Amino acid sequence: MRDRILAAARLGSGDSVVEIGPGRGFLTGELLRRAPVVAVEMDERLADAMRLELGGAPDFRLIASDFLKVEPAELGRPPLKFVANLPYSVAAPILQRILSWDCWSLAVLMFQKEVAARILAGPGCRDYGVLAISVAVKAEAELVTLAPPAAFVPRPKVDSAVVALRRRQAPLVGPQDEGAFFRVVRAAFSQRRKTVVHPLAASLAMGRGIVGAALEACGIPASARAEEIPPEAFLRLAAELTDRTPGTIL
Repeated sequence: MRDRILAAARLGSGDSVVEIGPGRGFLTGELLRRAPVVAVEMDERLADAMRLELGGAPDFRLIASDFLKVEPAELGRPPLKFVANLPYSVAAPILQRILSWDCWSLAVLMFQKEVAARILAGPGCRDYGVLAISVAVKAEAELVTLAPPAAFVPRPKVDSAVVALRRRQAPLVGPQDEGAFFRVVRAAFSQRRKTVVHPLAASLAMGRGIVGAALEACGIPASARAEEIPPEAFLRLAAELTDRTPGTIL
């Protein structure tokens, strides 16, 4: 497991690594053999133990804090590479925080298997939804390895999976369009089982005629459901709906 994570991180001496939640240091020492490491650990006892073990290493720095409260400038010289076995209860907010930054190039993260499936899903898949799209607009995701409970001590009650995220040099959605884009995406997925025209019209307070015309202009069938529409088509649709409803804030 550790070797696969390290291989996926593709570390070199010029890299800057941020390990989120290093715990008892299962990965930390091996990461440090390959590149300078900044470890972010909020558990005081684990942080104290890590100080004793690695505090004297010249290329190691510990930030005893909640990662969700840390700012990018504290983490070192970009582009950063993130490595983490994420606490499942806060995996989604940590992921979204990383995606919102432009200081990184690669993230190798462990999630609960079901969450990883939702991150990796593409159009037409049952797990495809807002999470997959929010990742896809900022990064390219691939599965590194599955991690059964037997790979951990103590054993968790769920399966896990490691996912590698490579940050896009330019996101699919620009900052000025991001708000409208995600309002359209969330509206479309608010009623997954219905054809997309119905939830869009209801959630965005638009006439079905306007929504239907926008779908046609984007080459999206009126019979399509949200799970069949790729991120690029959602981007065209958000722009089309904005153009057809001047004065309306999507």
